[in-house]
Amino acid sequence: MKLFHTTKNGNHHFQLQDGRLAAIYPKTGYVRVSTSMNNFIRPEFKVKAKAKFDKAIANKNPGSISMYQINPKREVEVYRRAFAAENRLSSDYYLYRKDSAYKRELYPNDIAKLTELLIKFEQNNCTDYE
Repeated sequence: MKLFHTTKNGNHHFQLQDGRLAAIYPKTGYVRVSTSMNNFIRPEFKVKAKAKFDKAIANKNPGSISMYQINPKREVEVYRRAFAAENRLSSDYYLYRKDSAYKRELYPNDIAKLTELLIKFEQNNCTDYE
């Protein structure tokens, strides 16, 4: 993993050992990683993806690369409005039901924890750059 750009807002942009791009956003507490280049069937698509990543590194602008969150998820309880037909006829129109959803664990202003998440991701998911 090598750092190739730090923005004026303090965001750090990295290139992982398999060629993917990654970003740490300290203010919001997110870590994002681009998609893998090992899933292409035809080799010319992998070459185009490498060229796109290399161009983003040269321009120090990975904004055109799609990145996905890798922060851990945890399940939380939420209450959603129930719109069953019988609820509309009763006086308790706004009934709520308990449901579950996922929320990302954020670590704002904790660069050490965010870097640790990225290093752990790289160790588990990245193979050498071909």
